[in-house]
Formats: sequence, structure tokens, C-alpha cells
Amino acid sequence: MAGTGTIMHSNGDLSHVVVTPSRGESNFLPDLIDSMTKQTLTPTNWVIVIHNSGQRSLDLLNKACNEHNWISTISINDGSQRKRGGQIAKLVNKGLSTTKSDWNFFSKIDADMILPEDYFECIFAEFGDSEQLGITSGTCYLTEKGKKVREKTSRDHTRGGLKTYRRECYDQINGINETDGWDGIDNIVAQMHGWETRSIPELEVLHQRRTGSSSGLLSGCFESGKFAHSMGYFPPFMLARSIHRMSSKPIFFGGVSMLIGYLYSVMAGNKESIRPEVKKFLRNKQKNKLMPWRK
Repeated sequence: MAGTGTIMHSNGDLSHVVVTPSRGESNFLPDLIDSMTKQTLTPTNWVIVIHNSGQRSLDLLNKACNEHNWISTISINDGSQRKRGGQIAKLVNKGLSTTKSDWNFFSKIDADMILPEDYFECIFAEFGDSEQLGITSGTCYLTEKGKKVREKTSRDHTRGGLKTYRRECYDQINGINETDGWDGIDNIVAQMHGWETRSIPELEVLHQRRTGSSSGLLSGCFESGKFAHSMGYFPPFMLARSIHRMSSKPIFFGGVSMLIGYLYSVMAGNKESIRPEVKKFLRNKQKNKLMPWRK
């Protein structure tokens, strides 16, 4: 079960580390760096993991490191192509392994985010209000044609690009699983152990591109469908989710692509990445959402 409600170490200091994986995102990094350095609660340590990136990204980060001693970088050049899912999890774990082990909060923040100045202050106020809260995040929105558009997510789902973990919860779920769908699996496993996971609707973060769009929106939807299969989604729930996705850009085709990705993974015989008891817990939750009278 969940642990203490304090957000402080015994010495009275908040120890908070942040890891950002980045590849070819030099267009986004200046805005993220600017928003991070303006936070009302500065992280103890921010590690940016540069993966197969060019000189412009390195120059930007070297400048940031020279100006702020709590920022550091790791450069990984392995020649691999950019992938969502397990590859991102490996980069995050690599970054986290370089930080001091006595942190009590950890955030994973993507390079294409712009945080409001009080982002972490609001995050830790949320943790302070609930001893059961294990993972939380803000809510992403986009700007399209001058209008604010919120990226849809359920209340108990924390955004993969914005997650903050309480240390006790992180340890109990055995950290970040280096597999596709890791940013959904962690929520489910935490809930199994009695922790609350939730996004904060009023804590808005500007996402500079749609989730999963780094390789194209349709490709991202296809990959999301594959991830859903790896997580053991209940098939009728996956169908309902795909239909719901059809109302977001790309209209209709995004949902179709997501469903095709799921079916492709099923027919290819791809292995599910979660334990049977986690799959059972997840499917029971999904059945209750589809059929609330079952509760």
C-alpha cells in the first residue's frame, strides 16, 4: 500500500530528479530549457539524455550546463533509429542511473514540452494533499489555428511525457519497464498496489506536437495499437477506444490505424509484455468502464 504523505527527506530537503530523453529535437529544446530554468521549484538535478543527435543539440545543452550546475547531459550514439516505447524507457533509465540514489521524487519530461512556471510547485502540492498519490502529471494541450486543443486522456492515466513518481511507488512497481507500453503499465501496476494515479486537468502544459507524431500521426496511431496489444487490452475495449479516437485528428483514419495496429500485433503473434495478474486487473478495469453496472 501507499506510504507516507510527506514530500520531504528527513533533512527537510525535497530531492527531485528529472530525466529528459531527446533525439533530433533541437527545435524544441530551447523552449523546454527556458521553462525548466524558470520553475518556482527548481529540480535537484536534471539529466538530458541525447540520443544520436546533431551538434546543434549538443551546443544548446552545453550552454545550459555551463549556466546551471543542476543540469547535466549524457550523449548516446549507437546508430539506432528512433522508436517509441521500450527504447525511450531505456534512455530514461540510463539517465536516472547517473543521478544520486537518495531522490524522493522523479519526473520524466519530454523535450517537446513547455511547462508553466509553477508546474512542479503544483505537482508537489498535489502529492502533499494525498498520501496515496503515487504517480501524477499535468495535462497536455496543443495550439491549432490559434486555439487551445486538449489532448484527450482518462483522469487516472498520467501522461508518458510528463510523469512524476513518488519514490515509494516507483520502488514498489520496480521502476520503468523497458518495454512497449511502459507508460501505461506503470499506472496499472501502481493501482494494483493501492496507489492513486491521476493527471491534473487544470495544470496545462503546452505540447509542441501531438503525442506519437514524431514519425507521422498515422504511424503513431498504428504504434499505439500495437502497444495496446502488448499491454493485454480487452478486445471490445480496444474497439471502443479506436472508435473514440476517430473524433481526433487525423479524423477517422487515426482510430482506424490504431485498430489495425492492434490487430496486426495479434495476428503477428507478438508477445504481451505484462504479467498475467496485471493483465487480469487491467481487463477488469476496462470491462467496468464498458459495463459500469458490473461494479
